[in-house]
Amino acid sequence: MKIHVPLFLPVVVLAILVSATSVVRAQLFVDGSVNPNVMVEDFFNGTCVEVSNISWIANDTAAQMGFFEGSASNVGLNAGILLTSGNVQNAVGPNNSGSATFFANGPGDEDINAALGTFGISTYDACVLEFDVTSLDEDTLYFEYVFGSEEYEEFVGSGFNDAFAFFVSGPGYEPNTNIALVPGTDIPVAINNVNMIDNTGYYVNNGDGSTAPYNADSAYVQYDGLTTVLAAPMYVIPGQTYHVKLVVADVMDGVLDSGVFIGIESLCGGPELPPVTEFAYFVATDGSYTVAFENDTRYATSWAWDFGDGTTSTARHPAPHTFAEAGTYTVRLSAANYCCTSVYTQEITVGSTAIPVQTGGAPVLLYPNPVSNTLQVKVNAPGVELQLFNANGQLVLQQTLAQSAAIDVSHLQKGLYIARLTNESNIWHQRLMVR
Repeated sequence: MKIHVPLFLPVVVLAILVSATSVVRAQLFVDGSVNPNVMVEDFFNGTCVEVSNISWIANDTAAQMGFFEGSASNVGLNAGILLTSGNVQNAVGPNNSGSATFFANGPGDEDINAALGTFGISTYDACVLEFDVTSLDEDTLYFEYVFGSEEYEEFVGSGFNDAFAFFVSGPGYEPNTNIALVPGTDIPVAINNVNMIDNTGYYVNNGDGSTAPYNADSAYVQYDGLTTVLAAPMYVIPGQTYHVKLVVADVMDGVLDSGVFIGIESLCGGPELPPVTEFAYFVATDGSYTVAFENDTRYATSWAWDFGDGTTSTARHPAPHTFAEAGTYTVRLSAANYCCTSVYTQEITVGSTAIPVQTGGAPVLLYPNPVSNTLQVKVNAPGVELQLFNANGQLVLQQTLAQSAAIDVSHLQKGLYIARLTNESNIWHQRLMVR
């Protein structure tokens, strides 16, 4: 059992003076609903690398890993992927608890045990993200990250040494070489190695859950301590494939959360991340003119719905909307985050003239998906028209489909598209990824 005791040790505080009148800060935003595979593809694939063979291990995926937007928080990264030994929601500030804990009840990881030299000491609640990376032309790649933990500062120097590791295997590397190191050293980033005593230049004190201003200002995250933004360099041979494994885990017990923020600027990514905006809808068949909406947007922190009848909503998931009369309405969803706004629109018909929207069983096979150059189409119903919309709701392709066809999509920008398939009696929607 952990006992919280005060530490009578000199504390080196990283002094970053920020004028409250010139900088507006806001709460960290996290979203555990985004598929890790999709995030890795969206953030890193096609920048200066190709990623493949994405996999992840977590006892509770939706709790332990997710998207974060931290541009106005004290994390120091705009956005990216958050991996935790507990719950991503426990990273959200203010820091009003010194012991935020989510029991993921998961196993540990032997590779991180070896990296820390903790043979015989168990790890718990490991959260693992793995994928292959092939550099297109760069010989040095970087992962930008911040490690944070509730173990700070009271358990510094103890065996409760929660840690993060970034393992690389491939040409020029021994299997599972950890490159998440204190800059200029071969010391792994961990509670006992980066703190108020050791490697203080890379440490940020974030309060203990009861100290001001951290416990009242929501710009501060919940973790009691953080690293500064660190870069893990990865030296590669262009065209060769490397395997990477990112791990964060509790050490010695499953109490007190730790997490690592992996920035979107890793692997040549840019500082901006436009939301991918889309929604599905379901028209009631009881004659009530009611439509239910499913917001499938990702990477947004605010949402603005215009239902096309003079009513609006700012709810992420609005209640089913009832239109006053039969007709066709243009519904618009505008989604925004720290940098960008994306818009998606659909025309929806309600009433006796409504064409039912199908959620599956489309009479068209589109493949491969994801697609890079040529989209193959097979049709088993007559009179099907294909409309392809980008993430901003703009129509980029329209074609009446023959029984089979090959459609050139090489001119389209990489990203998510919505294929709208219609015939005289039905409408179908299908996601299509172009890369």
